[in-house]
Parts: sequence; structure tokens; C-alpha cells
Amino acid sequence: MEPFAIEVRAARPTDAPAVAVLANRYTYQQLAEADRAGGFLTGSFTVPALAAMLTSVPGQAAWHAGELVGFVVNSRLPPERYPPLVQAIVALLPTLTYRQRALADYRWFFYGPVLVQPAHRGRGLLRRLFEASRQALAGRFELGIAFIARENVVSLRLHTRGLGLERVGEVQIGGATYELLVFPVG
Repeated sequence: MEPFAIEVRAARPTDAPAVAVLANRYTYQQLAEADRAGGFLTGSFTVPALAAMLTSVPGQAAWHAGELVGFVVNSRLPPERYPPLVQAIVALLPTLTYRQRALADYRWFFYGPVLVQPAHRGRGLLRRLFEASRQALAGRFELGIAFIARENVVSLRLHTRGLGLERVGEVQIGGATYELLVFPVG
């Protein structure tokens, strides 16, 4: 399948139902242990929560033949609108630094959840979604913040080695450790 056959465009709140269906197929709890080695999402995703996230900060959606095959959801909501893990991360932002500046002092947003269907992996689609997202948010934000379960080795490698996100800290919650990563937008 040729990468140009996949349309990457701004994700809209009306895409939330399709994003929820796809995202919830690839959560930690839905995947068998062997399948988690290919990467997984943390949590569960409702249409109203995803619509709110997509309304708060533009994301990206990848479509092929009328099917959603990948997405980047970005967000910047009031902390109380997030689940406990994300609230804990927001509380840490004043204590973490990037380039000698507290993360809380940047114009920041959360990058993720992010997913590319297995059949479409390895063809540069994640990079296309990531770069389209950065371009769309340049000037509006300075910094993207991601968190990835340490156990999610594939996603950590793709984001740090492949896309250049930098580790700035970690948070432990619910018996799991999450790496906190950042990238400049502009």
C-alpha cells in the first residue's frame, strides 16, 4: 500500500466515534500479552472525552479507503477533566524542566493517544501524523508532552529514536511507570 494513498488531515470532533473504536481495540487490557509487544494504548476512550480533546487542540487523522487507519489526538483540558494519571502528570509539570525551563512555563499540550493500525505500520505514517500535528500547532504551542508506559518498549523507541522526543521524567501510578517525553513544536 502506497503511503500517498493515505489521506492525513486535521482530526475533527466528529471523528471521535471512529477514533474511540480504533483506540479501544489497542488498549493494554484488550490486547493479549503477545500482541502488546507491538505497542498499546493506556486507558480506555469514550467518544465524549475524545471529542473534548479534539476540540481543545487539533489532532490528525489518517484515512485509507474510508477507514480510519491512524490518528494523533492532542489536548489541553482543565486538569480535572483528565483521568488520575494525567492529573498526576499535570501536577508534576512545575517540577520538570526542558532546556532549563519548567514545563509548566511553556505553552504546552498533551500529545497522544497515538495509533497506527498494524497493517499500516513501517511505512512512515506515524512520522507523517507527527509532522502534520507539529505544523498545525506551530505558533500556538511551544511544547508537546507525551507519556508512554515503560513497558511499551516499541512506542518508546519509535518516539525517542524515531521522532526525537526527549525524556524529562517519569511518574508511577497504579503499579506502572510512565516515561514523560517532550518535543518542541516550533
